[in-house]
Amino acid sequence: MKHSALTLILALAVCTVLSSFGSRYEPQRADFTFRTEVMQSCDEDEDDWCHADSILLYITDGRGNTEVRTVWAETLDTTNWRGIGDIMEEDINFDGYPDLQVCNGPVNSFGNFTYTAFLWNQSEHRFVEVEGFDEINSPEIYAAEQRIVGVWRLDNDIDISTYEWRDGKLVLVNSEHSNYDELTE
Repeated sequence: MKHSALTLILALAVCTVLSSFGSRYEPQRADFTFRTEVMQSCDEDEDDWCHADSILLYITDGRGNTEVRTVWAETLDTTNWRGIGDIMEEDINFDGYPDLQVCNGPVNSFGNFTYTAFLWNQSEHRFVEVEGFDEINSPEIYAAEQRIVGVWRLDNDIDISTYEWRDGKLVLVNSEHSNYDELTE
């Protein structure tokens, strides 16, 4: 009797181990962690002058598998500019899942920060880059209206662009030009 109980326990253990090899891990959105590394190029003549060259985005799932993606960066002096490579997790396509935005840096001294965005694709269990998102300056997410508004400023000129998601694509639905002085009066 002892022998058959031991055989049964071993058989169950082997079945459990074998079935775990057959199961496929599908990471969930909450499984992921992120980090970035800003790659720099330094001037040969001035060692203390370095500028952002690119950004490495590390996307790690719950099992420790890491995917590395290269994100472009504004070529700015990294000793004076902050925010390059910062990560924001926010639902930018309003599907209930937090997406990623990686800061490329500011375009000029008025800010005009740009971001590379990655949407969480629930059916594929992975992040997918949003084409053209990095062309939106200083994007603000308005979840209640399901819109993204970008603001470009240069001196007294301001352009405000409004985007919406249509059939899975980000579409420009309105663009206005104004003067900063008029908006602050």
